[in-house]
Amino acid sequence: MRIRKKAMTLMVVVLLGIVIGSLAVTEHRLTRLENGVLRLHILADSDAAADQADKLAVRDALLARAGEWMYHADTQAEAVKELEANLSEMEEIAQETLRKRGSEAGVRAMVCETEFPVRTYGSVTLPAGTYQALRVEIGTGSGRNWWCVMYPSLCVPAAGCERTETDTELMHDTFDAGVCDLAEHPSRYEVRLKCVEILRGIRKYVAQQFEGTDQENGMESDTEGLENSN
Repeated sequence: MRIRKKAMTLMVVVLLGIVIGSLAVTEHRLTRLENGVLRLHILADSDAAADQADKLAVRDALLARAGEWMYHADTQAEAVKELEANLSEMEEIAQETLRKRGSEAGVRAMVCETEFPVRTYGSVTLPAGTYQALRVEIGTGSGRNWWCVMYPSLCVPAAGCERTETDTELMHDTFDAGVCDLAEHPSRYEVRLKCVEILRGIRKYVAQQFEGTDQENGMESDTEGLENSN
Protein backbone atom coordinates (compact mmCIF):
# COMPACT_ATOMS: atom_id res chain seq x y z
CA MET A 1 0.00 0.00 0.00
CA ARG A 2 2.80 2.40 0.96
CA ILE A 3 4.72 1.56 -2.24
CA ARG A 4 1.63 2.20 -4.35
CA LYS A 5 1.11 5.56 -2.65
CA LYS A 6 4.70 6.57 -3.32
CA ALA A 7 4.35 5.51 -6.96
CA MET A 8 1.20 7.62 -7.33
CA THR A 9 2.92 10.59 -5.73
CA LEU A 10 5.89 10.22 -8.04
CA MET A 11 3.59 9.99 -11.05
CA VAL A 12 1.79 13.17 -10.03
CA VAL A 13 5.10 14.98 -9.56
CA VAL A 14 6.33 13.81 -12.97
CA LEU A 15 3.10 14.86 -14.68
CA LEU A 16 3.17 18.22 -12.92
CA GLY A 17 6.75 18.71 -14.07
CA ILE A 18 5.77 17.93 -17.66
CA VAL A 19 2.88 20.42 -17.51
CA ILE A 20 5.04 23.16 -16.00
CA GLY A 21 7.75 22.51 -18.56
CA SER A 22 5.23 22.69 -21.41
CA LEU A 23 3.83 25.98 -20.10
CA ALA A 24 7.34 27.40 -19.75
CA VAL A 25 8.14 26.52 -23.38
CA THR A 26 4.86 28.04 -24.58
CA GLU A 27 5.43 31.26 -22.64
CA HIS A 28 8.98 31.50 -23.95
CA ARG A 29 7.73 31.17 -27.53
CA LEU A 30 4.98 33.71 -26.93
CA THR A 31 7.46 36.17 -25.43
CA ARG A 32 9.79 35.78 -28.41
CA LEU A 33 6.85 36.40 -30.73
CA GLU A 34 5.76 39.49 -28.79
CA ASN A 35 9.33 40.84 -28.79
CA GLY A 36 9.86 40.12 -32.47
CA VAL A 37 6.69 41.58 -34.00
CA LEU A 38 5.88 45.21 -34.78
CA ARG A 39 2.23 45.98 -35.39
CA LEU A 40 0.33 48.90 -36.89
CA HIS A 41 -2.62 50.13 -34.85
CA ILE A 42 -4.83 52.89 -36.32
CA LEU A 43 -7.65 54.34 -34.23
CA ALA A 44 -10.44 56.21 -36.02
CA ASP A 45 -11.97 59.42 -34.70
CA SER A 46 -15.35 57.72 -34.30
CA ASP A 47 -17.49 54.88 -35.65
CA ALA A 48 -19.15 57.17 -38.21
CA ALA A 49 -18.84 55.87 -41.79
CA ALA A 50 -16.81 58.90 -42.89
CA ASP A 51 -14.34 58.54 -40.00
CA GLN A 52 -13.94 54.82 -40.66
CA ALA A 53 -13.24 55.56 -44.33
CA ASP A 54 -10.68 58.19 -43.27
CA LYS A 55 -8.98 55.57 -41.11
CA LEU A 56 -8.56 53.22 -44.05
CA ALA A 57 -7.27 56.04 -46.26
CA VAL A 58 -4.64 56.89 -43.64
CA ARG A 59 -3.75 53.20 -43.39
CA ASP A 60 -3.13 52.94 -47.14
CA ALA A 61 -1.11 56.16 -47.22
CA LEU A 62 1.17 55.02 -44.39
CA LEU A 63 1.64 51.47 -45.65
CA ALA A 64 2.53 52.84 -49.07
CA ARG A 65 5.62 54.42 -47.45
CA ALA A 66 6.36 51.72 -44.87
CA GLY A 67 8.79 49.94 -47.17
CA GLU A 68 10.91 53.10 -47.42
CA TRP A 69 10.96 53.68 -43.67
CA MET A 70 11.89 50.10 -42.80
CA TYR A 71 14.06 49.32 -45.81
CA HIS A 72 17.20 48.79 -43.70
CA ALA A 73 15.45 47.02 -40.81
CA ASP A 74 16.49 43.39 -40.35
CA THR A 75 15.00 43.05 -36.86
CA GLN A 76 11.99 44.32 -34.95
CA ALA A 77 14.22 46.61 -32.89
CA GLU A 78 15.66 48.16 -36.05
CA ALA A 79 12.16 48.57 -37.50
CA VAL A 80 11.07 50.38 -34.32
CA LYS A 81 14.08 52.68 -34.52
CA GLU A 82 13.41 53.50 -38.19
CA LEU A 83 9.75 54.28 -37.54
CA GLU A 84 10.49 56.41 -34.48
CA ALA A 85 12.79 58.53 -36.64
CA ASN A 86 9.93 59.17 -39.07
CA LEU A 87 6.98 59.80 -36.75
CA SER A 88 6.70 63.47 -37.76
CA GLU A 89 6.59 62.55 -41.43
CA MET A 90 3.91 59.94 -40.74
CA GLU A 91 1.78 62.53 -38.98
CA GLU A 92 2.20 64.91 -41.92
CA ILE A 93 1.23 62.23 -44.44
CA ALA A 94 -1.80 61.21 -42.39
CA GLN A 95 -2.79 64.85 -41.91
CA GLU A 96 -2.49 65.60 -45.61
CA THR A 97 -4.54 62.51 -46.44
CA LEU A 98 -7.30 63.65 -44.10
CA ARG A 99 -7.28 67.23 -45.42
CA LYS A 100 -7.74 65.97 -48.97
CA ARG A 101 -10.77 64.09 -47.73
CA GLY A 102 -12.18 67.17 -46.03
CA SER A 103 -11.38 66.15 -42.47
CA GLU A 104 -9.89 68.54 -39.92
CA ALA A 105 -9.12 65.85 -37.35
CA GLY A 106 -5.68 65.89 -35.76
CA VAL A 107 -3.25 62.98 -35.90
CA ARG A 108 -0.79 61.63 -33.33
CA ALA A 109 1.72 58.85 -34.08
CA MET A 110 3.86 56.99 -31.55
CA VAL A 111 5.54 53.64 -31.03
CA CYS A 112 4.40 51.99 -27.80
CA GLU A 113 3.49 48.70 -26.15
CA THR A 114 -0.12 47.77 -26.80
CA GLU A 115 -2.39 44.94 -25.67
CA PHE A 116 -3.85 43.03 -28.62
CA PRO A 117 -6.44 40.26 -28.79
CA VAL A 118 -5.79 37.09 -30.80
CA ARG A 119 -5.72 37.91 -34.50
CA THR A 120 -5.30 35.83 -37.66
CA TYR A 121 -3.52 37.08 -40.77
CA GLY A 122 -3.87 34.56 -43.56
CA SER A 123 -2.11 31.42 -42.36
CA VAL A 124 -0.57 33.14 -39.31
CA THR A 125 -2.27 33.68 -35.95
CA LEU A 126 -0.81 35.98 -33.31
CA PRO A 127 -1.96 35.09 -29.78
CA ALA A 128 -3.31 37.74 -27.44
CA GLY A 129 -0.46 39.60 -25.77
CA THR A 130 1.55 42.80 -25.46
CA TYR A 131 3.23 43.87 -28.67
CA GLN A 132 5.20 46.89 -29.84
CA ALA A 133 3.01 48.90 -32.21
CA LEU A 134 3.03 51.99 -34.35
CA ARG A 135 -0.07 53.62 -32.87
CA VAL A 136 -1.79 56.26 -34.98
CA GLU A 137 -4.64 58.15 -33.33
CA ILE A 138 -6.99 60.14 -35.53
CA GLY A 139 -8.91 62.84 -33.68
CA THR A 140 -10.21 61.42 -30.41
CA GLY A 141 -9.14 57.89 -31.37
CA SER A 142 -12.42 56.56 -29.97
CA GLY A 143 -13.67 54.77 -33.08
CA ARG A 144 -13.22 51.17 -34.20
CA ASN A 145 -9.55 50.50 -34.81
CA TRP A 146 -7.60 48.61 -37.44
CA TRP A 147 -4.39 46.67 -36.95
CA CYS A 148 -1.94 44.57 -38.89
CA VAL A 149 1.68 43.37 -38.71
CA MET A 150 4.32 45.70 -40.12
CA TYR A 151 7.30 43.56 -39.14
CA PRO A 152 7.44 40.95 -40.49
CA SER A 153 5.56 42.77 -43.26
CA LEU A 154 2.39 40.67 -43.27
CA CYS A 155 0.17 43.66 -44.09
CA VAL A 156 2.18 45.10 -46.97
CA PRO A 157 -0.44 43.93 -49.53
CA ALA A 158 -2.93 46.31 -47.90
CA ALA A 159 -0.92 49.15 -49.42
CA GLY A 160 -1.22 47.69 -52.90
CA CYS A 161 2.41 46.54 -53.00
CA GLU A 162 3.62 43.26 -54.39
CA ARG A 163 5.81 40.80 -52.56
CA THR A 164 7.21 37.42 -53.42
CA GLU A 165 7.04 35.71 -50.00
CA THR A 166 3.96 34.31 -48.30
CA ASP A 167 3.03 35.10 -44.69
CA THR A 168 4.38 31.71 -43.61
CA GLU A 169 7.69 32.24 -45.42
CA LEU A 170 8.10 35.69 -43.86
CA MET A 171 7.52 34.22 -40.40
CA HIS A 172 10.10 31.49 -40.98
CA ASP A 173 12.59 34.10 -42.17
CA THR A 174 12.14 35.94 -38.87
CA PHE A 175 11.50 33.31 -36.17
CA ASP A 176 12.66 29.82 -35.27
CA ALA A 177 10.55 26.69 -35.85
CA GLY A 178 9.07 26.68 -32.33
CA VAL A 179 7.74 30.24 -32.55
CA CYS A 180 6.42 29.62 -36.08
CA ASP A 181 4.61 26.49 -34.88
CA LEU A 182 2.85 28.60 -32.23
CA ALA A 183 1.73 31.11 -34.88
CA GLU A 184 0.80 28.54 -37.53
CA HIS A 185 -1.01 25.96 -35.36
CA PRO A 186 -2.85 27.99 -32.69
CA SER A 187 -5.34 25.21 -31.93
CA ARG A 188 -2.51 23.14 -30.46
CA TYR A 189 -1.77 25.85 -27.91
CA GLU A 190 -5.21 27.12 -26.86
CA VAL A 191 -5.20 25.55 -23.39
CA ARG A 192 -1.53 26.30 -22.73
CA LEU A 193 -1.91 29.93 -23.85
CA LYS A 194 -4.91 30.34 -21.56
CA CYS A 195 -2.86 28.96 -18.67
CA VAL A 196 0.00 31.33 -19.53
CA GLU A 197 -2.46 34.22 -19.59
CA ILE A 198 -3.68 33.28 -16.11
CA LEU A 199 -0.12 32.91 -14.79
CA ARG A 200 0.83 36.31 -16.20
CA GLY A 201 -2.22 37.82 -14.55
CA ILE A 202 -1.23 36.32 -11.19
CA ARG A 203 2.35 37.60 -11.54
CA LYS A 204 1.10 41.07 -12.43
CA TYR A 205 -1.23 41.10 -9.45
CA VAL A 206 1.50 39.97 -7.05
CA ALA A 207 3.93 42.54 -8.46
CA GLN A 208 1.34 45.30 -7.96
CA GLN A 209 0.80 44.20 -4.37
CA PHE A 210 4.53 44.31 -3.65
CA GLU A 211 4.81 47.66 -5.39
CA GLY A 212 2.02 49.02 -3.21
CA THR A 213 3.74 47.65 -0.10
CA ASP A 214 7.04 49.26 -1.10
CA GLN A 215 5.33 52.61 -1.60
CA GLU A 216 3.66 52.37 1.80
CA ASN A 217 6.98 51.49 3.42
CA GLY A 218 8.56 54.46 1.69
CA MET A 219 5.88 56.76 3.05
CA GLU A 220 6.38 55.38 6.55
CA SER A 221 10.13 55.96 6.28
CA ASP A 222 9.53 59.55 5.14
CA THR A 223 7.19 60.10 8.08
CA GLU A 224 9.76 58.71 10.49
CA GLY A 225 12.35 61.04 9.01
CA LEU A 226 10.09 64.04 9.54
CA GLU A 227 9.39 62.97 13.12
CA ASN A 228 13.10 62.54 13.84
CA SER A 229 13.90 65.96 12.34
CA ASN A 230 11.61 67.55 14.90
